[in-house]
Amino acid sequence: MRVRFRIQKKYLKVPAGPFKVIYMFKILYAADLHGNKALYNKLVEYTNKNKKIQAVVIGGDICPRFDASLEEYIKLQKEFIENFLIAKSKEIKIPLFIMMGNDDFKVNMSSLEKGEKQGAFKILHKKLNKINGKNIVGYSFVNETPFLLKDWEKLDDKDSKQITDPKFDVRTAAKEKGTIEEDLEKLKKLADPKKTIYVIHAPPFDTNLDIIATKKHVGSRSVRKFIEKEQPFLVLSGHIHESVTASGEFMDRIGDSICINPGSEYIDNILNAAIIDLDNLEDIEHEMI
Repeated sequence: MRVRFRIQKKYLKVPAGPFKVIYMFKILYAADLHGNKALYNKLVEYTNKNKKIQAVVIGGDICPRFDASLEEYIKLQKEFIENFLIAKSKEIKIPLFIMMGNDDFKVNMSSLEKGEKQGAFKILHKKLNKINGKNIVGYSFVNETPFLLKDWEKLDDKDSKQITDPKFDVRTAAKEKGTIEEDLEKLKKLADPKKTIYVIHAPPFDTNLDIIATKKHVGSRSVRKFIEKEQPFLVLSGHIHESVTASGEFMDRIGDSICINPGSEYIDNILNAAIIDLDNLEDIEHEMI
């Protein structure tokens, strides 16, 4: 099944004049595949057949969920990265950029780094990469959640409070200091935000992109403030699987910044993706493959 939704004009600011964009550099953006091998196979097949797509970006939650003990769970995600993800990524014939999300064990980052060293992909988290001459920077942390795994969770800002009981925290790596707000201040020093694509797993608060099934907004206030202040070229998020269904939209606009969350239906073996022309942000599509 393939369903397409094209960007609505209300999200665009089309410049006046007779000029037309003649260049085209399209990327496929997806997030929250959660180790569904069928979706990775679809991703490889779709991008290799569609010659217009020139890069792939995966914005977090890349590994499977398992009903297992913590020790076994960590081992199974590690095996997924080393025995499947790296090899499958090498089948993609165009550049691939990837990062972990809040459901991925941070202790296995060394396994992901093996894939980067082998040329399978580029890791995004807190790094500056280039894509079609534009900057691309990633950030895996999310704001407070009711979930147990805290590897990739931080307080949103100095006024935030943890949602779950600290006694039930699950961490596989040392807790990093600071807040999301403080981290974003550091990230903006890597490159001019207005010329940068930010892949931030947590969507901005109070948008079409952070609505859960109860219609509550659960995104990051610090991410929203950052976008309002710095006006990035493009912001790609994930994390909230049901946002497209709950809001009816896969994108929103904050000032001049286009923000996207394609949603996730990985349980139903549907690959949700945004196809974005970086040379012409009038040309953005949402596909369910």
